Amino acid sequence: MADLLASGASWLADRLAASAGRTVRYVRGQTTVNLTATVGASVFEAANQSGVLERWESRDFLVKAGVFPLGLPERHDRVVDTFGGTEVTYEVCSPRGVPVWHYGDGFRATMRIHTKAIADDTATSPALLVRWWGASTAAAITDQQIVAQLSSDMADARAQTRSIVASAAYLYVVLPASFGSPTFAIGGLTNSAWEVTTRSITFTGQAARSYSIYRSTYPITGTVVLVVT
Repeated sequence: MADLLASGASWLADRLAASAGRTVRYVRGQTTVNLTATVGASVFEAANQSGVLERWESRDFLVKAGVFPLGLPERHDRVVDTFGGTEVTYEVCSPRGVPVWHYGDGFRATMRIHTKAIADDTATSPALLVRWWGASTAAAITDQQIVAQLSSDMADARAQTRSIVASAAYLYVVLPASFGSPTFAIGGLTNSAWEVTTRSITFTGQAARSYSIYRSTYPITGTVVLVVT
């Protein structure tokens, strides 16, 4: 029976690749290979260095285990995917304590590789810029603390809705200054109790640019739904 189930898992992996697979470039150092991958997502909850629980969502690339040509996926590898002529680069990564990949089924027919978007091809489309959100006990957060303690994604505008868990910590939203001045709402009510500082920061995969760092005036404890418009 086990052999039948294993054969079924392999058959399903083949069908998934044939019907929903796309060709992506997998990059490690100077080596680039083409892979057929299916796109998915995973959501994790992990505590940052301040003990604040954060929700972390990855873009997953599912590939057949038997055809992966570079042994096993490694942190900081890159996956280059294309959307309507626009190339987007993803870095293989995961929250602290979580492997960057795992088998996608009990018979190890597929590999699920976790990634985050880091850059796009600005020659063919407007640039996607990194933005950050989360909670920190730091009253004046550093560039290193932004990367270590906050969550991030890539976007071309400031609008977003986030659920943030804090324990005697400040809420932070870090946006490219070019996105303009945001309005914040908590629990459906406009909230103006925010402090802002602006400085030039160079994040991985991004050119140096001016970022506005918004911090709640007071530390909070609990879960809040923050809407940025």
